[in-house]
Amino acid sequence: MHASRLLLNAAKKTGKKGGLPVEMYPLFAAVAVACGSGAFFTYRHFAYDRQLRLWKNPNLSELDNVLNQATEEEKSN
Repeated sequence: MHASRLLLNAAKKTGKKGGLPVEMYPLFAAVAVACGSGAFFTYRHFAYDRQLRLWKNPNLSELDNVLNQATEEEKSN
């Protein structure tokens, strides 16, 4: 029993303190994949979705038609 205590104390002294357990590596990989795919799909949505009004696009704007129709109705009344 005395020999096991010596070996246990030696293992405690030489062991790394503050190290990450090996079981956490798959969790870190899954979180990295999730964050990477979220960033990729967000970029793709902002870059290629034509329905978003991030830049001036007069072909998709219905605001002018609505405002012109409203002013014509006011003039006719």
